[in-house]
Amino acid sequence: MIDLHDKVRQVLITGASRGIGLQVALSLLHAGCRVFYVARSPSGRAHDNFHHIPADLASGVDSGVEICALLEERGVFPDTLILCAGAITEALIPKQDAHSIMNQLNVNFTAHAELVRQLIPHMMRHRFGRIVGVSSTAARQAAPGQSLYAASKAGLEAFLRCCAMEFARKGITCNSVAPGYVATEFSARHEAGKDLTRVVPVGRTGNVEEAADAVLFFLGKHSDYVTGTTLTVDGGLSLAVK
Repeated sequence: MIDLHDKVRQVLITGASRGIGLQVALSLLHAGCRVFYVARSPSGRAHDNFHHIPADLASGVDSGVEICALLEERGVFPDTLILCAGAITEALIPKQDAHSIMNQLNVNFTAHAELVRQLIPHMMRHRFGRIVGVSSTAARQAAPGQSLYAASKAGLEAFLRCCAMEFARKGITCNSVAPGYVATEFSARHEAGKDLTRVVPVGRTGNVEEAADAVLFFLGKHSDYVTGTTLTVDGGLSLAVK
């Protein structure tokens, strides 16, 4: 378990109803944090400090505004923001339709950018904040059918690097984690039939605990001097020769 920074107390997570986001949430709950998770429906997991924020990130900016309004109604001002929600529609560029384009851009980038924009002022006033985006190795490795997913995840990384520059002197760090093939329900739908052990140098897929630990590193006591970077967690996939 990561030794969390003392000021990490109230955490807002998108995409925490399953997969990497859920594992991060469970670790934070175990550490005594209050966790507010954004999802269209409740996760079904009961915990006194695990609070559902109903919203659909596909609405983009509007969903970010709605989420922050719900938080303000509850008197909640997160000191930590974890952007884990993701959407992908695999299709070659000529086959992409307007709905899938906007859905991927809104879920992966636009709604998250609006959350940062609205929550940063509170972090600045308290001179502390931790923002971590969950990206993907797809942001740097071209693959057919993943153009919009890759572009939106790369956009999230670039956005957080700029945030890191703007807010470093306010005690706010902004970083990203880029997982490769991690065994989740999300990846199972999109990687079915692929022998991933042949393309990953360590010979296996990752697990959610390994990816979640990378996110938690940026919330720890020993990462105060780390900002504006992306930590790749892919078993060497980025090094592999195709």
